[in-house]
Amino acid sequence: MTEQSPVTEDKPDYALKCIFSFMAGIIVAVVALHYYGYLKHTERVDEAKIAEFSLLTLKPGYDVKVSTKDSGKEAFCDAGYLLIRPQNDKAVAGILVDEKNRGVHCQSGLLPVMPEGVAE
Repeated sequence: MTEQSPVTEDKPDYALKCIFSFMAGIIVAVVALHYYGYLKHTERVDEAKIAEFSLLTLKPGYDVKVSTKDSGKEAFCDAGYLLIRPQNDKAVAGILVDEKNRGVHCQSGLLPVMPEGVAE
């Protein structure tokens, strides 16, 4: 009996081409999204912002509605600035600032001055 050697043909590897095409497509898509501004990269300043707050006026004639649900945050005064921290993590605190990153000052024991017509 004679032993026959298998005939080998050089067939292109389609799986390898598909993998490389897929990876090239992803790279092109990411570069295009970055070029047109759809990918937003955060800056160090943006990472620090945890929450935004609003100031409600207590002037007469304004209807102030406050939710009855707890915010989960508490404020305290330290070194003359108002700090806020979550109630469930006492080790983390942040200073309250305005839109120009200026700290909000506070004084311990300061009583609020209520406008006329506002119930305490």
